[in-house]
Amino acid sequence: MPSERPARPRARPPLRAARAAALPAPPAAGRLAAIDIGSNSIHMVVVEPDGHGGYRVLDREREIVRLGSSALGPERLLSPRARRDGLEALRKMTTLARLKGTERFVAVATSAVREAENGEEFLAEVAEQTGLRVRLLHGEEEARLIWRAVRETVDLDRGRFLIADIGGGSTEWIVSHEGRLESARSLPLGSLRLHHLLASDPPAPRELQRLRRRIARALETLPRPRPLDGMIATSGTANCAADLAAWYAGRSQRAGGGTVRALDLADLDEVVRRLVPLSRRQVAALPPVGPGRAPSILPGAVLLAALARHAGVDRITVSDRALREGIVLEELGAPEPVAGRGDLRRRQVLALASRAESVLAHSRKTAELALRLFDLTARLHGLGEREREWLEHAALLHDIGYAIHYRGHHKHSQYLIESAALDAFDPQEVAVLAQVARYHRGARPKPGHAGFAALRPWQQRVVVRLAALLRVADALDRTHAGRIERLHAAIRRRRLRLEVTSPYDVRIEIAAAHERRRLFERTFDRRLELRQALAAAPETLVAPESR
Repeated sequence: MPSERPARPRARPPLRAARAAALPAPPAAGRLAAIDIGSNSIHMVVVEPDGHGGYRVLDREREIVRLGSSALGPERLLSPRARRDGLEALRKMTTLARLKGTERFVAVATSAVREAENGEEFLAEVAEQTGLRVRLLHGEEEARLIWRAVRETVDLDRGRFLIADIGGGSTEWIVSHEGRLESARSLPLGSLRLHHLLASDPPAPRELQRLRRRIARALETLPRPRPLDGMIATSGTANCAADLAAWYAGRSQRAGGGTVRALDLADLDEVVRRLVPLSRRQVAALPPVGPGRAPSILPGAVLLAALARHAGVDRITVSDRALREGIVLEELGAPEPVAGRGDLRRRQVLALASRAESVLAHSRKTAELALRLFDLTARLHGLGEREREWLEHAALLHDIGYAIHYRGHHKHSQYLIESAALDAFDPQEVAVLAQVARYHRGARPKPGHAGFAALRPWQQRVVVRLAALLRVADALDRTHAGRIERLHAAIRRRRLRLEVTSPYDVRIEIAAAHERRRLFERTFDRRLELRQALAAAPETLVAPESR
């Protein structure tokens, strides 16, 4: 019988050097698989770098293997079953990744493997059977990578935020201030580690009291946080708790499908209240949970509520970006956002727009003109600040299709927007941006077009109105020379007179806008007239509608 004692610890390579042992060092552009071997589950994400520090997700895999079910208990060993399940999951994941053309692998393991006395022996088996060289992450580095991932999806620039990552074996308590990592602590609290305190099924009241006392003692070691502007929770426990809160309330579990969503502390308390009297079999039968997470979701939800109370917040932002996304960003060498560099959504859009550098100045000018048109025609379109932001972002991105080819570039723009990692946006917002960019030229939006037809009726109306404005704005920079300085408008009952101010002869721009006016006229039921102003016009010139 093989010994369960640990082998002599070996030095681990740095994270950026952790690769599949059987493969030569690949080119930087190769597809990458990042694998996170956690205490409760193993996650893999396969990405394709875009050459600008970003990436496109090709596949995600998750297997709940509960490595920490025994390693975090008194015996401190990975059980034979856990090791077998873990190896099987990793063989499956690496095979799938290689079938997708993956050229690079990076894998890390956290508290369960790190604390198990036979953890090194398990990693040797992993290397032998899969070619993966797995790095053991310690708390501070894990916290930094989690912060790095959250930074890509939540705007942390203005204020102080707590990021709480509840794993199976540990919880990372991370404070971010004005876009900088201020402090990080790793607590020996995890959903699997705590579930050992709940021996009864359902748990007895005294066991729940013991669980809460254990959590309270650990939180006492933390300094009372200064006033926070928000709390972000990551990883499986938080997302499952948010799913349960939505399910109990009769809402869609992933409303809008976004990467971030809100979870009220009152709703989380209701989740705990409903879980307490249930057996593990009953918990496993709940659609958001399943058998793999059934033993750990109650202690995890209790822990999450305690963290929120200690932080002094009554609402939690739940993010589905966590350690594995941080690993990807680090391995790809993506530059960290500079603190205080503006809105996260805008940063993501500008990063994507920069892929078509040759037309970036034109895209910026088009966005400026489109916003001016939006403001001048507010009484015609009746849209608000949200749609104004969408128009600006779509204008900045309308020509990124040039990065693929000029011919049909509006359709290429749609594809690039839809496939980009615009994590700060809800997927429905991304769909709207893609459609507005797609219709900046070419055919008008039609019900028979698949992408347009997939939108809700109100979204279709917004796309048509924004695309009508974008077409005119794009034409007004037809020469890509940025020659128009200001726009002024007079709205009458049957027409809109648009005057442009420029020290140059802009007949080419005006003629182009005249050719592209049809969607505008059809949408707003106004004839569009354009001319160059002879002198600077007033800030706005909006005449009352004639009777």
